[in-house]
Amino acid sequence: MKTFPLIAIAASFAAHMIPSLEAVSAADRPVWADPSRQHEGLEPAAAQMTRFADAATARTLDRARSPFYRSLNGDWKFHWVPHPGEAGRPREFWRTDFDDRDWKTIPVPSCVEIEGHGIPIYTNTVYPWREVKPPEITGDYNPVSSYRRTFAVPAEWRADDREVFITFEGVSSFFTVWLNGKKLGFNKDSRTPATFRLTPHLRDGGAENLLAVEVFRWNDGSYLEDQDCWRLSGIFRDVWLWSAPGVHLRDFKVTTTLDAAHRDATLALTGELKNFTAQPRAVALSAVLLAPDGRELARLAAGVPVGPDLASGRGSTQGRALQATVPAGGAAPVALSAAVAAPALWSAETPALHTLLLTVSDAQGRALEVIPWRVGFRSTETRDGQFLVNGRPVLFRGVNRHEWDPDRGYSVTREGMLKDILLMKRNNFNAVRTCHYPNTPEWYALCDEYGLYVIDEANIESHAQMGETYAGRQTALADQPEWREAHLDRTRRMYERDKNHACVVGWSLGNESAHGEAFIAAYHWLKQHDTRPVQYEADNSGEFTDVICPMYPSPASVLHYSDLPRSKPFIMCEYAHAMGNSTGDMWAYWRPIYDGAPYLQGGFIWEWADHGLRAPVPASLKVEHVENTKSLPLDPKLGTFFAYGGSFGEPGRFPHDGNFCADGIVSPDRLPHPGMAEVKKIYQPVQMRALDLAASAPEIEIKNWADFQNTAEWLDARWRLVAEGKTLQQGALAGLSVAPREAKRIAIPLRALTPEPGVEYFLEVSFTLREKTPWADAGHEVAWEQFKLPFPGRAKPPAEPRLGGDASPYLSASSPAPALALAETATRITVTGKTFSAAFDRATGFLASLKTGEIELLAAPLAPHYWRAPVDNDRGNNMADPGKPVPGRPSARGPGAWRTATDSWKLAALETTTAPDGAVTLTATGRLESVNRSQTLAWTVCPDGDILVRLKLYGDPDYRGAAELPRFGMQTTLRPGFDRLAWLGKGPHETYWDRQDARVGLYAGKVRDQFFPYIKPQETGNHESVRWIALTDTQGRGLLAAALPGQNLLSANALHHTTDDLFFPTHKEGQFYPYQLPARDTVTLNLDLHQRGLGGDDSWRALPHENYRLNRWALEYAYRLRPLSGTEDIPKIARQK
Repeated sequence: MKTFPLIAIAASFAAHMIPSLEAVSAADRPVWADPSRQHEGLEPAAAQMTRFADAATARTLDRARSPFYRSLNGDWKFHWVPHPGEAGRPREFWRTDFDDRDWKTIPVPSCVEIEGHGIPIYTNTVYPWREVKPPEITGDYNPVSSYRRTFAVPAEWRADDREVFITFEGVSSFFTVWLNGKKLGFNKDSRTPATFRLTPHLRDGGAENLLAVEVFRWNDGSYLEDQDCWRLSGIFRDVWLWSAPGVHLRDFKVTTTLDAAHRDATLALTGELKNFTAQPRAVALSAVLLAPDGRELARLAAGVPVGPDLASGRGSTQGRALQATVPAGGAAPVALSAAVAAPALWSAETPALHTLLLTVSDAQGRALEVIPWRVGFRSTETRDGQFLVNGRPVLFRGVNRHEWDPDRGYSVTREGMLKDILLMKRNNFNAVRTCHYPNTPEWYALCDEYGLYVIDEANIESHAQMGETYAGRQTALADQPEWREAHLDRTRRMYERDKNHACVVGWSLGNESAHGEAFIAAYHWLKQHDTRPVQYEADNSGEFTDVICPMYPSPASVLHYSDLPRSKPFIMCEYAHAMGNSTGDMWAYWRPIYDGAPYLQGGFIWEWADHGLRAPVPASLKVEHVENTKSLPLDPKLGTFFAYGGSFGEPGRFPHDGNFCADGIVSPDRLPHPGMAEVKKIYQPVQMRALDLAASAPEIEIKNWADFQNTAEWLDARWRLVAEGKTLQQGALAGLSVAPREAKRIAIPLRALTPEPGVEYFLEVSFTLREKTPWADAGHEVAWEQFKLPFPGRAKPPAEPRLGGDASPYLSASSPAPALALAETATRITVTGKTFSAAFDRATGFLASLKTGEIELLAAPLAPHYWRAPVDNDRGNNMADPGKPVPGRPSARGPGAWRTATDSWKLAALETTTAPDGAVTLTATGRLESVNRSQTLAWTVCPDGDILVRLKLYGDPDYRGAAELPRFGMQTTLRPGFDRLAWLGKGPHETYWDRQDARVGLYAGKVRDQFFPYIKPQETGNHESVRWIALTDTQGRGLLAAALPGQNLLSANALHHTTDDLFFPTHKEGQFYPYQLPARDTVTLNLDLHQRGLGGDDSWRALPHENYRLNRWALEYAYRLRPLSGTEDIPKIARQK
């Protein structure tokens, strides 16, 4: 774990400025500011591969077992300066006689800023340097990192004309390499490999070789790397030293072609043999295909026809090695193929991988190298408006994934990648877009193995330059001739490295870079070299993209696309912005898909993980705006928190975009956000709906939305009947067989049941893994649904309740309770029963005190409350602004006015009446002056201890478009100790009005566990469809709140934080972290009709969908309270009325 200061990292920046390049001609520009020079001295881009000495070792696929590879990861000597003009920059550090004894060390791979050199900077679209003047990097800050290390080459690598190379998998950004004082070359694309030939410059006899690398943080290529992520630098991916024979397979491409029935296949191999020796060499290339179980399946040979009719027995699968004589210093093309009968096909559901062993042998038949590759037989194409894999339309249940580690930044580990994949698979994701650059090579191998579709994206984004002035006119970089090759080079290198991966089902030309000739050229280049679909979100014409892949379309625009015949599929490259507490009403995007709308094939949520950097909690923090608090002493044992943009002292010196990097569905440490449960439910491949729940054997429809698998092949189905957390009946749906994209009507064999009055009964159907898979154990739940059965449940009251009056229709049928005592003072009206008392404030009409016995429950009055701590989406649509004009009503106040609305309450009347049955009703009427609304609040105190509460808010009907409410409900604070929570409702995770995919059940826990630590504190911990909720102490004493029979259910929330704790509107620079929250032992309890939906179409303007907004002119709800003495059967008394 790395540690970061929360103020500017101490560094003495020299006053030198980088010389202006404004008047410098292109020919005189330094190489790091010349887009026409993207690299120099590199070996041509090629497919990923690992070379082994023999077939047996090659079959392990373990690079560590190859004698031809040495990792150069580890500690390197290191020096850092803040800009190229720094006097202390070691200009000739690459010399073999340079003295680096005073240098520090740094681990490779790593990001230098995370190691304490320079400042981590996060921006969304803004370039982090001072002045944007492409291709120049202006200002006085562009750090330069210098690396040195030595290595020795094994003697066998120098024998028999072998060649030695070095590959840098990823370096950010512009770097130059020297070996033993000789410059090898440079590279600018930070996300694709750079390979240099070392052989001519190596020292003989096992002597140590000196490797020197200089890395600029930014260069002209950085104008094409304006992705929404932290801006870090360094050698952040693996560095490999490797050896190959003098004649070796330089590159190869594997193509699988399926026949029209998508049953039989042809496997074709093309490639190039390269001869680095001074003599022509005769070699042989053989290729053997192994089945997933290791059996030999085919031998490739030249001349096997493409697409043979293997089903009828024609076509040979036996081949001979290809013989070739490769000219001295030259290359020779190779081509082999084989017909393969009925291979197991690869898909995200069934990721079958075959092993192809490629052997290059010399004239005597001795193996020079054996190269294994895992082949997935599959096809991808777009046809008739659909994206097809193996001839079938697929749904992309996708997510965008940046490479991110909270402790290592860009430097991700295999363990971290595997953790991501397991989480994705377990939560029903089947696709990933590599936003916005090619990922580390091992990612693709894991996606091949575990089964994820990948849209591979080129390392291109010039977001801040879209539509900006360049070279005197307003245009995109992609339309500038001098930038054309930079775009094409990044596209080609992505393709060449990743072309053989089965998981890569499509290519993306880049992200948010406008459109231009460079992208058109890149599209045509890819179409000439590959058959996979190519997409680009900025091509609004749809001419140079095979997929219509918009960003953040509205649900209405998604549905509109399917209204007319289309020739291209619609797959959202980004949607459902998951920033903070988000992903509200994702069903609006998927309901049309499951309803059968044509052309709609899913999309990629933005995004996978919050980009937080783990940092230590400081010892104390001054927080002046917290009431009665000048500083918050913090326990050092609190450990760490996740930092975001602005956390490292960059404001004023560098731009930042705050917590906009915290927009994932999992936290930086991969803790799933509560919204993940909703995503998993929506993405589940089995969808269910009710047909006839009133039948003695309830009938439901099960539709299999898997693309290839019958439910009977991999899932077990079970049902159970539940009530209030108890399973009453259960059974298996044995042998349930539903083909892909087919539906089946089934009946659940319930036994006869006598419903208990007041109890709700639910039918649950669950699909689980039948067998253990690489990504989950047997029994893992893949899909579920819960149906409320139409038994008599929450009985309706005998009459509608009134806001006041002489009768209470809610009294139980139990024996009469003792009469209530009514006492009045100048400030309070107190109603006392046998075991409780309730006191109301005369000035407000609010419940000021509630006791069970002599135990006071309340630390603050129970009062109307209309405000919630904004979620990130609320901040984006200005919910907190009290004066934001409402369209069409410039004088209206905005939703932020509701934060203090209750403070403006003016009581007009407080009436007290006593009903013949002894119930006492207090009715308070008046106005909320700041929002110009009338409010009526009625309390009916019953002799048995129930308190019936009804709140009504209303105004002029013509006012309905103004000042929508963030929430409609009531809030109180409970005294310390009432921290045990139980509820009957949806759970166990938090739910909201527009994000309610959770089972109704009986749940219990601690109040502290209801808080979810979003990177920036905000509304959290809510529970929807609550029948009742109880907060008690260790002896069971406390408070019960319950919905009334036949009326609204509750939305409830209990936290150890107040609403304003979670909303610091005046906090400096907007920085706000969970560790800054005041420590409280009281409990803030909200009992609401609703709070407005979370939203999530985007986080910068979109409001929650209309169905989940409180913008009606009149609102009303009711519930009941009951103080608990500790002896009650809570579920029983909760349903008693």
